[in-house]
Formats: sequence, C-alpha cells, structure tokens
Amino acid sequence: MTTKDYPSLWGFGTTKTFKIPIEHLDFKYIEKCSDVKHLEKILCVLRSGEEGYYPELTEFCEKHLEALAPESRALRKDKPAATAASFTAEEWEKIDDDIKSWVSEIKKEEDKMHFHETETFPAMKDNLPPVRGSNSCLHVGKEKCSKRPTKRKTPRDYAEWDKFDVEKECLKIDEDYKEKTVTDKSHLSKIETRIDTAGLTEKEKDFLAIREKEKGNEAFNSGDYEEAVMYYTRSISALPTVVAYNNRAQAQIKLQNWNSAFQDCEKVLELEPGNIKALLRRATTYKHQNKLQEAIEDLSKVLDVEPDNELAKKTLSEVERDLKNSEAVSKTQTKGKRMVIQEIENSEDEEGKDSGRKHEDGSGDKSKISFLFRLCKKLPFYMMSWLSFSICTEIRNLPVFLALPCKFTSQLRSSFS
Repeated sequence: MTTKDYPSLWGFGTTKTFKIPIEHLDFKYIEKCSDVKHLEKILCVLRSGEEGYYPELTEFCEKHLEALAPESRALRKDKPAATAASFTAEEWEKIDDDIKSWVSEIKKEEDKMHFHETETFPAMKDNLPPVRGSNSCLHVGKEKCSKRPTKRKTPRDYAEWDKFDVEKECLKIDEDYKEKTVTDKSHLSKIETRIDTAGLTEKEKDFLAIREKEKGNEAFNSGDYEEAVMYYTRSISALPTVVAYNNRAQAQIKLQNWNSAFQDCEKVLELEPGNIKALLRRATTYKHQNKLQEAIEDLSKVLDVEPDNELAKKTLSEVERDLKNSEAVSKTQTKGKRMVIQEIENSEDEEGKDSGRKHEDGSGDKSKISFLFRLCKKLPFYMMSWLSFSICTEIRNLPVFLALPCKFTSQLRSSFS
C-alpha cells in the first residue's frame, strides 16, 4: 500500500468525529491506554473507516478493550434477523403450541361476547338511538340486509331509446334522492329542551353548557339543523352564553326561521353590544323580512369595524340592489291612477224590505217601468193587442211617467197607442 491510501494517518491533526489526535491511532498508544471511554472512541473511528481501514489495528483495539471492560457497549455486535432455519425443532413445537392456545382463548372470548349480546340487546333495542343520517335503528346480531337495489334497465338499441321516457326517469331519481336525504326526526321529541340545574355549581353548569354546545356543533356540521337547535337550547338553559345564542341563530337561519334567528341576535347584542356575527346574522334576517334599510345599517356597522369583511360586502351589495329595485317598482306604481270599480247588487229581499221607502222616492216606479218594457219585448205579437191597453194605463198612471218632459211622454203615448 502506498501513502495515498493513508493520507490522514501520516499527517498531523485530529479525526472528524470525537476530535482524536491521529497519533493515538497506533498499536503502542492503544496498548498503553487504560481509558475505556477513549478506547471506545478510537474503536468507533477505526470501524467507520473515515481515516482508512486497518483490520489488524481494529482487532487489536477490540481485544485490549475486552480485557479492560468486557461489558462495554462498543463490543456489542448486531445480530441478523432470525429465519426459519434459526430455530430448532423443540423451539418450533413451543411456538406452535403458543399460537394454538391463543386461538382457542380468542374463540372462547368471542362466544362469550355473542352470548351476552343475544341476552342483553333485545331488551335495549327499543331504547337505542337511531343512527344519524339514516331511518333505521342500530342493527343487532348478524342479520343480513335482504333488500338489494334494483338494477335499472338501460336501452340497448334505437327503438328502445325512442320509448325511453326521460322525464319519468328524472322523477325517479329525484324521488330516490328525497328518500335518502329525508331523515327520521322522531328522536328529536325524546330530547328535552331544558336541563335541570338545581343544586349545581357554576363549574358544573359551565361544563354542561359546553358539552351540549359541542353536541349542537356536531349536529350542525352534519346538516341536522333542527337537532342542533335543540342542543343549543339545552346549552342556553344550563348557562346562557353569547356563543350558544349566536350558534342557534345561525341554525335558525339555515331553517329559515327568521323571527327566531332575529330574537337570538337581539339576545347576543344585549349581552355583547357590537358583536360582529350577531350584526351580520341580524342583517340577514332583516334582508329576508324585507327590512332593507335596517339591514344596511347593521352591515355598515360591521364594515366600520372590519372593512375587509367579504361576507358583509357581498350582503350589502345584494341589499342595496334589492332596495333600488323596490324603489323603481314603487315609482312606476305612483305614475298611474288607480280606479276602483265597485259593483253593487240589490237582492230581492232588500227590495222587499225597502219597498215602502222606494215608493216614497219613486225608485220603485222606475223598476216597474223597466219590468213592463222587458215584458212587452218578450211577449209574442198576437198577445200585444189585449195587453196594450192595461200596460199603457199602468205606465201612464205612474208618478215617474207624469214627471217626464212633454216630448218624452208624447213619444211614449204614440208608441203605446
């Protein structure tokens, strides 16, 4: 070997790791050294090969270290992973027996659990709550679902495609979607809206309020807004807080209960005036109740505090647009004139009751004249001869006829003669 293979050994200096002087990597120094920790460092450097590989020097260092400290960690060597050939026949028999005993114990535990399920679950089945987002309760036992989804028949050729009813299929898809989304809300009636806090400390009330609020948050995140309202109400009954009122207002908005949401927002603003979330949600209720000016006031307050609030900006633009549209509609309505046409009909009973009054002011005579004229028009010509005299005398004797001007009475007389 040349000096190029051992450049750092023949030079002066220290090693990269542990900063050991190069002169210590020598047979004479190792033989005289009695410091166990220093020898361990020298052995680690020799094994790493950063100053070159010296098998004889490494072996000499290991023997000297073993003589000084037989239990040194530096002398430990990694054992390879065991394989099937590493075990003897006796060891294999022991391993096999351990596995068989473990399997038998697990089977016994499963049988015990199944036995307890069959005894206890039938009595508890009615009291189990339904699974959220489904119409069925918790299934007990190993019952397999017998219902299988029916496969839809798809047309294969053009003739079948002509018979295919698209609207009918769309209706079926909508019905299936409604059946899946509609959940059973009967479990809500079992939830009490109030918590009895008699005799509880403030810490216990606070704990109950937080727990019920978290239940409401979980229901809200899963889309069960009615259940969320119930749990928020329970939280408020334990300890009224701004967060619970705010969250219940948001759930009421999702359910489009604008009055309830407005009342919750008012409660929040009583407890904490200037609450941003409450102002935003009250503005939403104002918007849907067509109180646009009040909504603009609330949104302006929000933007005064948070000018970069995107939700407030978007809602304000929508409210201003609706306000402009309503003002334009009101202007177009005020330009035209409204005429009220009222039709008055006098019944026969009223005419009979007020017959005396009509005779006094002459209105009854007018009705008689109109009746006689209509009767003359409807009668045949051959009947007019014997009725003309009686009708003419009746009309001429009426006070209304006598009050008419002369030119009208002369025309009427000539027509009846």
